[in-house]
Amino acid sequence: MKFENSVYSKIWDSSEGRQIVTTILNDPNLIKANHTFWREKFLVDPMITPTNAEGEAVFTSRMRQLDSGVLMDMRAPLGDSKPEDVKGMAAYQGTIQEFISKGTVEKATERYYKEKFFASLGDAELVGRYAMDVLQPKIDSANQTLSYMSAYLLSNGSLAYMQGEGMQGNIYQAHIPTKNFKNAGAKVWADTTAPLFDIWRDLVSEVNDELGVEGVSWILEIPRDMFDNVVLKNEQVIKWIKDAYLVQSSQIAAGTNNLSGLVVNEDNFYKYIGQVQGLPRIVIIEEKQKDLHNGVVNGWKEGVAVLRPAGYAGLIRRTTIADVELFRDAFTNPANIYSFTPLLEGLAVVRNSTIVNGNLKEWHTDLVLAATPSLDEFLYHYIIDTTKANA
Repeated sequence: MKFENSVYSKIWDSSEGRQIVTTILNDPNLIKANHTFWREKFLVDPMITPTNAEGEAVFTSRMRQLDSGVLMDMRAPLGDSKPEDVKGMAAYQGTIQEFISKGTVEKATERYYKEKFFASLGDAELVGRYAMDVLQPKIDSANQTLSYMSAYLLSNGSLAYMQGEGMQGNIYQAHIPTKNFKNAGAKVWADTTAPLFDIWRDLVSEVNDELGVEGVSWILEIPRDMFDNVVLKNEQVIKWIKDAYLVQSSQIAAGTNNLSGLVVNEDNFYKYIGQVQGLPRIVIIEEKQKDLHNGVVNGWKEGVAVLRPAGYAGLIRRTTIADVELFRDAFTNPANIYSFTPLLEGLAVVRNSTIVNGNLKEWHTDLVLAATPSLDEFLYHYIIDTTKANA
């Protein structure tokens, strides 16, 4: 087989490249799903947000607060009802942002040696290297960016992006009511004597009373570091686990108190916490990303826990990527060739380009992402600053 007929060579072909890259992306032996925290919390919007005349894709998140009703009015026979207050629709808007990965450029000299040694390297070897060394890091970058934004939005109630080397700044503020930002309770959570179970139970009761509803399945999201270093070291939590262990191992009835087989850890926390009445389901948040300049970063705000209804928190809003529209024959140098392959359910595209640079060609690969998470349960989203006790 000649190099120009190889699968690797045709990755940059305008007609065959998309199908080849799609096949690579769908092969779990070639591409791994890493940094997918965002998928645990958000769904991809099935609708594409259109761009306006300024080239901006503006989405609107709307929500109506549930009305639980109130006690009825007593009336005289045949008396009329009093008109109820019509509850309005709460809404906010945000703009979908675009992101681009670090690009990969294969120079003519590199392509020459691949072609020269193609017989010994083989097509599968070149495609495998392309998947591992070129595509995988870019997909990881996209997933990290989505996960960072998702964690930031969940724990701040707003979205800002201060990472990477491109544009930075605030993106939008979700319409979370001021009363939904709460303090720790009687004591800060890091105080080992803080009655965490009581605080969590009171928090759920307070929120249910505010909303006038019952039966909401609440989850309390706590970052991993807080769970390990605050929750598992809390005196009330430890005492409950120990007491529950003694009961379950029939030691209370036997009058014994042997705790040598007990370890206060995550497994035993979940094993015994189900017996505590009135608590939200505890969900541990695990996410971290790598920034070129800041090193390992977390989108989740330090010292914050989030109480919200179980399920997805919102949508990943998406829009048409301008490159796909503009990099056509009418707008580009006819000597250049472009191939676009969608991925991540339409949130991003792989852009493969054959570019004429002077007398020689270059083969480029980039990944462009046009997506932003939106918080769509914002009226029932509660952000708790665990470092500040109630006054």
